[in-house]
Amino acid sequence: MQTVSKAIKIGLTGSIASGKSTALSVFKQRGFAIFSADDCVSSMYHDALFVNTVKQSYPHVVTLDSIDKSLLVKALSDPVFYEGYIHLVHDHVLKNMIAFQNKHESQPNVCEIPLLFEAGWERYFDQVWCIMINDELSFKRALERGMSASTYHFLKEKQWSIEEKSAKSHVLVHNESTKEVFIKTLRQKIKEHLL
Repeated sequence: MQTVSKAIKIGLTGSIASGKSTALSVFKQRGFAIFSADDCVSSMYHDALFVNTVKQSYPHVVTLDSIDKSLLVKALSDPVFYEGYIHLVHDHVLKNMIAFQNKHESQPNVCEIPLLFEAGWERYFDQVWCIMINDELSFKRALERGMSASTYHFLKEKQWSIEEKSAKSHVLVHNESTKEVFIKTLRQKIKEHLL
């Protein structure tokens, strides 16, 4: 299988449940180093430095030196808390993403960043690729993955619309059919734009 030789930095974004994780696996097969903001956020809850930072600013969501997710979910409904907490999260993800890019500067790499445009991180990438999926299908797939409707709508209102994301992206990849069709489409896009 042909791999990408040019050391290009790609930002990968899209709606909730659009197929970003599947796309990362395809890029990895093509020789890309991959970074997932979702994985980075998941690991934060086990990062003592991050937990301590949250504890200093928001002790009411920390129990026994760990972030209590049930308390966090309740606190996130407060707009002031949300803005402050998301700033801490973005700082943590950005620090790890830049370290990843520096480590892999000699090879092509792709970073999955759901809130890429919302965070204003376009400048960190040579190209931004957006996975296209309509809201109805995004909602359906999110529920199939176990996300509650209330969580979906809460997260969705924090994101740009897919129209806004697509307008600022370099490459659009549709994922409104089967997983197999999506993988085939993405491989073709990689061939067209990167090989």
